[in-house]
Amino acid sequence: MTYAWIAALLVLLPRAGAAQDKAAAAPKPKIAVVIDDFGLTYPRNQPDDDWMKLPFPLTFAVMPQSPRTKKAAIQTKEAGKELIIHFPFDPFLTLDLDKTQATEGDMKKVRDLMDKAFKQIAAPVGLNNHRSLNATKNRPLMAWFMRELKPRNVYFLDSWVSPRSVAYDEAKKAAIPAARGIIFLEEPKHYSKEFVARMLRVAAAHAKKHGSAIAIGHHYYKSTYEGVAEEIPRLQKEGFEFVFASALAR
Repeated sequence: MTYAWIAALLVLLPRAGAAQDKAAAAPKPKIAVVIDDFGLTYPRNQPDDDWMKLPFPLTFAVMPQSPRTKKAAIQTKEAGKELIIHFPFDPFLTLDLDKTQATEGDMKKVRDLMDKAFKQIAAPVGLNNHRSLNATKNRPLMAWFMRELKPRNVYFLDSWVSPRSVAYDEAKKAAIPAARGIIFLEEPKHYSKEFVARMLRVAAAHAKKHGSAIAIGHHYYKSTYEGVAEEIPRLQKEGFEFVFASALAR
């Protein structure tokens, strides 16, 4: 084999490390973890201070009119986490949910709570729904709500408590940046640390296939805290990028 032949062969071969360079240039699958129900905190719950110290991007959803609403919102901002409003419709508001129109009574109740929420939770960047199984399926109310929300200049995250939710669709119609939750980290009677880690893996598989995923958990449980604290660094080492939920709102 002559040196000239070797030189010609090297020209034709891919540059050493080209595959690695291509892989490095490819966007990482993105995962946002949203932790709900801050503000409604009891002594038996995982302390808010522990959540605030976690060293990666997390989105914290704070409930209005709860014992620790204002403090949790301030802590979230000071900790460098993303702050959003965790907004309840039903069953916390008694609503008509007429199928043909948003009633005057429903609009007043929801508007009053929205005003209180934005006063109690300073400078949120987004809003998601707390429970609201029936309200998020009611198109007249969701269409009206998104028109009310639009001037607030926040994104909307449909927690997707029902596969029949129309909240995401109505947010998009109102030209509000929107996203949808994909995975819940806990289920009734299933909220061990191992279960939470497994659900994060499900979110990672979705992100790997589709580019991104949003997983939603709750701040009450020690198991959720430990599962998030232990599994996220492992997934980061595997090439997944953790981001605020706002990064996935379109």
